[in-house]
Amino acid sequence: MEEFNINVKRRERSGTSAVRKIKREEMIPGVLYQEDKSIPITFMRDEIKPILDKNGKDVLLNVDFNGQKIKTRVQEVQREVINDEILHVDLMPL
Repeated sequence: MEEFNINVKRRERSGTSAVRKIKREEMIPGVLYQEDKSIPITFMRDEIKPILDKNGKDVLLNVDFNGQKIKTRVQEVQREVINDEILHVDLMPL
């Protein structure tokens, strides 16, 4: 499994309108699961898309989240059925 470094930001708002705004800003929503909570995050589309298009879910991501380095694996990638666009990414810590 290949390892990649990626930056994520915490997503302050959730819901349909917030996700639409995120996508207009060339970002992809996701969730970082930690112990007993889930943290909504966003990825820059041009960072995550090439990694997932080439490797699929079989990848380890070293996530830089608020100055913390967290080693994660991709749990799930949701894609648009027709054009294969990435809709959402879930990450699980190792």
